[in-house]
Amino acid sequence: MQPSGRSAHEQTAAFGLDLYHDVIQSIVSALEARDPHTAEHSLRVGDMAERTCALLGIPLHEAMAVHMAAHVHDIGKIGIRDAVLLKRARLTEEEHALLREHPRIGYEILSGCPTLSDVALMVLHHHERWDGRGYPCGLAGEEIPFGARVIAVCDSIDAMLGKRLYRKSLTMEACREEIRSNAGIMYDPGIAEFVCAQWDKIVGPVRFPRYDDELHAVCGRLHCNVPCLARKDIAYPA
Repeated sequence: MQPSGRSAHEQTAAFGLDLYHDVIQSIVSALEARDPHTAEHSLRVGDMAERTCALLGIPLHEAMAVHMAAHVHDIGKIGIRDAVLLKRARLTEEEHALLREHPRIGYEILSGCPTLSDVALMVLHHHERWDGRGYPCGLAGEEIPFGARVIAVCDSIDAMLGKRLYRKSLTMEACREEIRSNAGIMYDPGIAEFVCAQWDKIVGPVRFPRYDDELHAVCGRLHCNVPCLARKDIAYPA
């Protein structure tokens, strides 16, 4: 057996991270089994977030942290009861309040691993707004972690382009205009304008399925893994 070249401490730390990654994957899979729509949504948000970071020239290790956070940003929904999470109609104000707990729940799940501390913070703050009127902490402007600001834009794009039983999806152009008009209000103006300017490269390649019973059944047969490797079709800075 060849020596690994790593100290016992490093090997133990690596084993712990791998084990924690497996635990996170199990939670993602459990959420996917309950709500395939959330799993597919997270994949698309992760794809757009990663493309945004690559085009912005963010270093690979930082881009991959944003990618992972985007992929698991809704992991806290595992703690939301089915009657709210799977409701196929408009939520009541009380139900909205319960659903708004998912960033905190996600943070609690992820913050157990120190190596994922940055990812956990992005998950906690992905529903903050640039103007400070978001949740759960009411952070404003650059108080919000960069990755969370990227995820906020990508999350909104996917929500607007996907169809729900209680509303129609927006067209690509209407969605882009909505992002642009909320730059500096809901979204980091620099990130929002950049995504709008690079729309064809960031949003264009993503397939946005329509949400119906047939799609729901198909998604339920898919298996989504927590991403840990860079995509080969995205160019990153050295």
